[in-house]
Amino acid sequence: MKTRRFCPHCGRPVVKSCVKGYAFQCYGCDEDFYPFEVYRKKHLDKVKDIRKNTLAWELEARVHCHSVHKPYPKFR
Repeated sequence: MKTRRFCPHCGRPVVKSCVKGYAFQCYGCDEDFYPFEVYRKKHLDKVKDIRKNTLAWELEARVHCHSVHKPYPKFR
């Protein structure tokens, strides 16, 4: 399930998408991405900055996204 790819909007890890034509999906943003849109592990410094800004905004706006503490949803 882990892809070692990250969302360009919120910095959370993305998963493989079930939507035809897209490669990855972010559960935090609820968006699908093409392979060239997501960040890879080599861009981890930039991803950490994006993630830090996203968490700061969520705390300030008092928005609780389901993936704040765990990047992947829990499947049963």
